[in-house]
Amino acid sequence: MIDCANIHGFNYQPSYGTSGLEIWQRFDARVIDHELALGKKYFSKMNAIRLWLSGDAFQRDPRHVASNFDRALQIAHSHGLVVMPVLFNRWHDTKLDYGGIYFDHFLPGSSGLCSLELARPFLEKIVGEHADDPRIFCWDLCNEPNPATAYPTIEQAEYDWLAWLSNTCKQVGAKAPLTIGSHYGCRLAKVEAWSDLLSIHPYLFEDTAAGRAEFETILDDAVAIAKRTGKPLLAAETCWGSLDDATRVANLRYTLGELKKRQIGWLAYGLHHSLIADLHRPEFGPVGVPGNLAFIEADGTLRPGHEAFNEF
Repeated sequence: MIDCANIHGFNYQPSYGTSGLEIWQRFDARVIDHELALGKKYFSKMNAIRLWLSGDAFQRDPRHVASNFDRALQIAHSHGLVVMPVLFNRWHDTKLDYGGIYFDHFLPGSSGLCSLELARPFLEKIVGEHADDPRIFCWDLCNEPNPATAYPTIEQAEYDWLAWLSNTCKQVGAKAPLTIGSHYGCRLAKVEAWSDLLSIHPYLFEDTAAGRAEFETILDDAVAIAKRTGKPLLAAETCWGSLDDATRVANLRYTLGELKKRQIGWLAYGLHHSLIADLHRPEFGPVGVPGNLAFIEADGTLRPGHEAFNEF
C-alpha cells in the first residue's frame, strides 16, 4: 500500500465539462494531457490525482468510456502521477449539479433505478479490468455519501449500498485499497468498516478561532480513528475556496500546514479551472458558496499566490 503521508496532489476535473456525464461523453485526451502537464509545471512535487468517473456516461457507451478511462490512466502515468478513481458521486450542488447518485438509486421500492445490478457491469469493467493496475493507488467507492440521518430507512439503505459497493469491488478482484470520501470527520467511523484506507474532506469553512478549533478537532479525531483501526489516512479533498485570491491562499496555507503537522497526505481541490461547480470565476458560469477552488486559471496561468502549495 502506498504511503499516504507522501501523497501531495489534486482533485482534477477537466476544464471542458459542466458535469461528470459531459466530461466523459466529450472526453478530450489532448486537453487532459495539457492540463496535467501544467500541474507538473507549477507543482513539481505533485504525485497523484483524484479523477472522478461517470456511471451515467458508462451506461450510455460502456466501450467508449472504458477505453477513455484507460487513456486517462496512461496520461496521468506519463506525468508521474498515480490515480484515485472516484466510482460514484453523492455530492450535489444547488448552483450547478455534477450528477451521480440520488436516493432512488439505492432506496428499495423508490423507483426502477434502485437495482444494484445496474452498477455491476460498470464495476466489472472499470474495476475488474484494472484490478491490479499499478497506476491506481486507491479506489474511491463514492464521493461524499450523505446519509439522511433524519430518515433511518434512507440512512440504512445508503450504508447498505456502500457495503455492497465495497464487497462487489473485492469480488471483481480489486487489489488497490478501497475508500469512501467522507466529508465530515464524524462519519468516518460509520464507513470505516468498508474502507481499507480512510479518506476525509477537511475544509476550513470559516477562518475564525472557532472555525480553526473545529477544523483541528476534525483532524485529530480522524487521526485517532486511523490509529485505532491501523488504517492509513488521507485528505482526499481539502483547501476551501474563495473568489478572493489572498483569502484563498491564507486558507490553503493554514490547511496544508495543519495536515502536514499530523503527517496526513492530501489531494487539494482542485487543480485546474473547470466548468463544473466551484472551479471557475463568475464569468464562466454559476458560482456557489465555496467561490473558486481552482489553482490554475482558465488561460493556463497559475492563480495568484497559489504557488504556496509548494511550501508544503
